[in-house]
Amino acid sequence: MKKRIFIIFSSLVLIGVITTGILSLSFQRMIHLKSLEDKLNSNSILIKELVEKENMENMDLNLLAKEYSKSIDVRVTFFDGKGNVVGDSTVEKKDEDVKDVLSISIPIDNKEINISKLRLSVDSNNIDDLNKKFMKYLVISIFAGLIVAFLIGLRYIEHASDPYKELIEATKNISYGNYGEKVSLQQDDELGALANSFNNMSVKLDDTIKKLQESNTKLKATLTSVVDGLIALDNNFNLILFNPAAEKIFGIEGQKIMGKNILDVFLEDKTYKIFEGLTSNETIWEKEMEIYSPEYRVLNVYANPIILNNDPTRKLGMVYLFQDVTKVKKLERVREDFVANVSHELKTPLTSIKGFIETLKGGAIEDKNVSYKFLDIIDVEVDRLNCLVDDLLLLSEIENKNSNTVYEYFNVEEIIDNLFQVLNKIAKEKNIILEKEIEENIPQLYGSYNHFRQMLMNLIDNGIKYTPNGGKVKVSVFEKDEKLVIKVKDTGIGIDKKHQNRLFERFYRADKARSRQVGGTGLGLAIVKHIVLMFNGKIDLQSEPNRGSIFTIEIPLDEKGLDKLVDIEDKN
Repeated sequence: MKKRIFIIFSSLVLIGVITTGILSLSFQRMIHLKSLEDKLNSNSILIKELVEKENMENMDLNLLAKEYSKSIDVRVTFFDGKGNVVGDSTVEKKDEDVKDVLSISIPIDNKEINISKLRLSVDSNNIDDLNKKFMKYLVISIFAGLIVAFLIGLRYIEHASDPYKELIEATKNISYGNYGEKVSLQQDDELGALANSFNNMSVKLDDTIKKLQESNTKLKATLTSVVDGLIALDNNFNLILFNPAAEKIFGIEGQKIMGKNILDVFLEDKTYKIFEGLTSNETIWEKEMEIYSPEYRVLNVYANPIILNNDPTRKLGMVYLFQDVTKVKKLERVREDFVANVSHELKTPLTSIKGFIETLKGGAIEDKNVSYKFLDIIDVEVDRLNCLVDDLLLLSEIENKNSNTVYEYFNVEEIIDNLFQVLNKIAKEKNIILEKEIEENIPQLYGSYNHFRQMLMNLIDNGIKYTPNGGKVKVSVFEKDEKLVIKVKDTGIGIDKKHQNRLFERFYRADKARSRQVGGTGLGLAIVKHIVLMFNGKIDLQSEPNRGSIFTIEIPLDEKGLDKLVDIEDKN
């Protein structure tokens, strides 16, 4: 900018100086010529009077013309009546060297010397010398004027460019994100008005950016905290929003796909058609869909068009809400299965009891042997019902957050010893060895003593029930990585791999016929799983058919206090 201003300023100064010089030269030349003309007039009159009055008989007119020419510094020429030159101050010069530029002639009446006309003139040499002097002074004045103008102009340009420098620096700072930048120009001209407008704009821009950043932060926090997936597309099916919940649902990193077409992101035709169908409909739409990648999920999909507030007729795209209802659907199925299984488990013994009662009423009661046999069967069925009800009540107690469960510190080895005493009779009947391997100085656990005892009771009891005669059930306890590890190993019939994932579900039996023979309710391992979750632990199963089973439980040792005990429904 300084260079441009300097060039323009220099050009204007140069044009002004040259124009002024030329005009001054012309004016001075005109004045000089006018002065010469007046001089010639006055001198011609004076010479005329001298020539007419003096006696100039036998006088050399050329010499006379030279004398007059020397006195007044002009060419003097005398003519006779026929127009012939009779005397000339430049008689020694050649005619081509003498060129008159300005001349004046007047008549003379001197019959003695035969002069009838006098001419005074200025030759071109005099004018050329004058023009050279004027040109010399003009060039000197031009250079002097330019030097002075350049020095003053440079200083002025440097001073005049300071406000622009400040404005440029301020705009650079704003472009780097330093909003609210101001310039301090105290001027009353257009530049001052520009500075005021710039400051007002900067303040408003800073305020607007802060509001946008605040809104963006709130929106980002909201989108991040929303547990449902949010996806927004423009009218060309390009992604403009993909929140973390959506990333988790679809197993896609949002930053890598932002701006891409939805067809390039979702390769499954079923998923893409959901988006296509929603986009083609400008009204709110709700639909349930299932996806199988990266894992199976059931989603409720809600769609809504993105419309400008100031122009409701213009649609910018669509926003979709994906609500993961997989757990809800799973719980619904679990509850349905639970009701069906409970009904079935209750109906079977009740039907048996009712049948035997009707048989007894029909006369079988008269036969004591038959009646006692039937009563023994009824007693067994009632015990099964009691066990089922007890297990259901225990499950309900474990899941109940407001239950009056007592939490305390207890010794694991004492519980194992107590269980071995209780179950030793049953184990001896099948010639099964109960063995324990407990690491020394294992720490105490904090929690429900009764629930922990019930957990180990179910695992050891199952090991005895499903282990053939002559087998062994071993309980190992040790500390590893700040966790208490409990292993219950048996040499029983084992469990096929296809049943292992569902083994901890309520009423699920890998071998239903054998389970009924040994008297299981189908709730034992479900109770075990819930109690493990109560202690914030995890349980693992390793088993192969006819090669026994190993149940491994890991309970964190740093989880102490009621506030550390977890919600079983959340863990499940």
